[in-house]
Amino acid sequence: MRRNQLFNVVASLSVAMALVATGCSGSQTGTSGGGGTDGGTASTDKGGDTGGKSGGTLTFALDSDIVSLDPAFNYDFSTSPVDNEIAEGLLKFDENMQLAPNLAEKWEMKDDKTYVYTIRKDVKFHDGSPMTVDDVVFSMERTRDPKTASYLGWMYDNVDKIEKVDDSTVKVTLKEPDAMWRYVTATSACHVISKKYFEEHKDNFGKPDGGVMATGPFKYVSWQTGSEIVLEKNENYWNKEGGPYLDKIVYKVIPEGTTRVTGLKTGQINMTVNLPLDLVKVVESMDSIKLQKADSYMNDTIAFNTQRKPFDDKKVRQAMNYALDKKKIIDQLVQDNGIAARAIPVPPALWTFSKEKWEAAYKEIPDYAYDLEKARQLMAESSVPNGFSAKILTDNDSLRINSALALQAAVKPLGIKLEIEKVTGEELTTRGFGGARDYDMIANNWGSDYPDPSGNLLPLFHSANVGDGGANYANYRNPEVDKLLSEQIHLSDDDKRADLMIQAEKIIAEDSPWIMLGHAKQMLATTSNVEGYNITPLWYFQDMLTNVKLK
Repeated sequence: MRRNQLFNVVASLSVAMALVATGCSGSQTGTSGGGGTDGGTASTDKGGDTGGKSGGTLTFALDSDIVSLDPAFNYDFSTSPVDNEIAEGLLKFDENMQLAPNLAEKWEMKDDKTYVYTIRKDVKFHDGSPMTVDDVVFSMERTRDPKTASYLGWMYDNVDKIEKVDDSTVKVTLKEPDAMWRYVTATSACHVISKKYFEEHKDNFGKPDGGVMATGPFKYVSWQTGSEIVLEKNENYWNKEGGPYLDKIVYKVIPEGTTRVTGLKTGQINMTVNLPLDLVKVVESMDSIKLQKADSYMNDTIAFNTQRKPFDDKKVRQAMNYALDKKKIIDQLVQDNGIAARAIPVPPALWTFSKEKWEAAYKEIPDYAYDLEKARQLMAESSVPNGFSAKILTDNDSLRINSALALQAAVKPLGIKLEIEKVTGEELTTRGFGGARDYDMIANNWGSDYPDPSGNLLPLFHSANVGDGGANYANYRNPEVDKLLSEQIHLSDDDKRADLMIQAEKIIAEDSPWIMLGHAKQMLATTSNVEGYNITPLWYFQDMLTNVKLK
């Protein structure tokens, strides 16, 4: 494994200083046709006792460009911080990961297949037009529609009907009971857009020149692809209990980690999420920077395309898993910014019920600790005993690229020639969600959409999610796993659900469709003058900036 030296990182900062102002370049600019206001009232400042003040511009660094302004494609860690300020769901996750009212002022589970949402009557879109139940139903149906190919469309697989009951009520009827549906309305799968605006901008909706019309605390102004996205305060925002306090947010696309860190040091950047692991100690040494850390639902992984030879052979996958020294990756790169993983993506933070069962099962799950002789033996028994050539897809994230390099070196003794294909973060996302699964292996990460183990197991390993927009990166198909995961989702007894999911995870671990690298912590770095948000495990579905102020 190639270890990144802290000395070299620090030395490179002085070189990167000059790059902050020029590290971004755009190719296209657009503005929303609905950027005006219509007599809205600004929110009242309720945070003066903290020393913060209303106004100002916050600069947020993204490590890759956003995929789209369209909430139906808000499903990656660069798109989320932008879209979550523009659009909102019926419910939201509060700071304790509990469901709370949002565009729906209340909700009720009528029976195990029927949910009723009472929609607020005082919500306006960014152009001042009222949000209606028709907009809510349209938005949900559009994300649900397979023709949209939304990255979140799978969340609607068990929905039978979405109905307008009256001018303030939406009813969702499920095909079967579904333990996960309660959470869906707090994700971007239920972000509401203006039906009228979408129909007027069908051809360019979500693009720089088409923009988006929604209800969030900030409204879209412009997007220079590859460079920056600009949002402004929504004077029509319905929630008067807090912000937005900022006048403007500028998102800068800065792929290089050292350049982002330099921007924090100089104050040209105010906020960034999930720093490259090799730069965390640099940031921790800066007196002017605050670094928050939180346990996460995250998994850093390398997935095999299990439907492509020779990765359809379990022994090949297991051999490569044993060949990689994952402990060295944790010790040298991740350090105390994450924890080691066993062969399944259910970290301790996700043991949100039946904890004793999950903990006992975790001890039985293999960790595929480094064992080169075991790896050689499995390769000798495999369909390709003399080795083969393959490619691994990754971006420039320090953990992913270094893990890919480590694997490349680790499998050479097995006769495996592994070529690294490095792409942008945006391309890694789009190819990862592409139904064609156009890769041999992919280095990626995934965080549960819900505070529930099923949020990792169901989308990643059920065969229903191998198609376009699905998150089954390993192209994994096992009928017994499908049966267990499908059965548990329809139960209301969490203990019984845990039993079924634990059976499934043991099969998955044995099949080894992934190399599990670890569970990284969530991290938020800000300049010392930023206050108002504490990072959580589900930050990627939360509005981070409504209550943020600049001191």
